[in-house]
Amino acid sequence: MSTDYGPSGASAGVQTGPEEKQGPAVGTIVWGAVVIAVGALMLANRLGWLTVDPGFAAAGVLLLAGLGLVIGGLLASRRRRGTADDAGTSPAGEHPSEGGPHGASPYATE
Repeated sequence: MSTDYGPSGASAGVQTGPEEKQGPAVGTIVWGAVVIAVGALMLANRLGWLTVDPGFAAAGVLLLAGLGLVIGGLLASRRRRGTADDAGTSPAGEHPSEGGPHGASPYATE
């Protein structure tokens, strides 16, 4: 007796749009790096390898984290916009000037 009930969901051939590459979020990577940096500074301070002023260290780490979030967000936005522009069609599969399933587009030039 087989329990194979056939394809379902996304594997049933239903297209949900262009494939987006999935990966870790920019914020996850940046805040992970912040936690590692703060931990490393605390450990180095405790071991006596260097003396760290907590105010300057916090300001520097937060500045770098903010830059990382802004730059990472811009790069992710550009990558998403690039994949949407590469598709060249609307989500329904028609050319954007055709108006889709609801009739002619008000922007059509005929």
